[in-house]
Amino acid sequence: MSVFPNWRTFAVPQRRLSTGCIPTGYQMILEAAAAQDVDFASFQDDFDLDINLGKGQAEPRNDFGSVATAVKQRYPWISFEQKSFGSGIEKTAFIDAMLVAQKPILISLAMKPFGGKGWHIMPVVDATTDQYLLLKIVEADGTPNTEWIRKAMLSEVHDGFPGGKEVGFLADLGKPGAS
Repeated sequence: MSVFPNWRTFAVPQRRLSTGCIPTGYQMILEAAAAQDVDFASFQDDFDLDINLGKGQAEPRNDFGSVATAVKQRYPWISFEQKSFGSGIEKTAFIDAMLVAQKPILISLAMKPFGGKGWHIMPVVDATTDQYLLLKIVEADGTPNTEWIRKAMLSEVHDGFPGGKEVGFLADLGKPGAS
């Protein structure tokens, strides 16, 4: 039930590993949707709002909503939305519904139970009845790094750890100049 039947075609390396997961995911979704008049060559640089984090910028600003707003300001015909969930069961049900509708989706997942810090934003590129295939990152050489996660585990992580409560998705894609 892949939402990205040719996801490898649209997967792009993440330029900044510590801050650029949302713009990278949004870029992948827009490329898959054949968005017109979008500068993909600079997309990650233009919409990584934390590009200067630690270099004069003290607080992180990247989240699904802030990056979506920045994209909409530059490209008014593109609308990303985010949805937050109280429970992991609600989150997995929404992800499943998006996949059935063939709508690409990015998920936020807390990294603490996997030995990491914070959370990571990843697209779901394939699924079975009880698992999701997550595209963790595309290496600089173009090699995709994927991992299967049980839906039950995603739900447990959602319910048991801080952060990682949201998903992001393309809500509307118009044409440039259309009103």
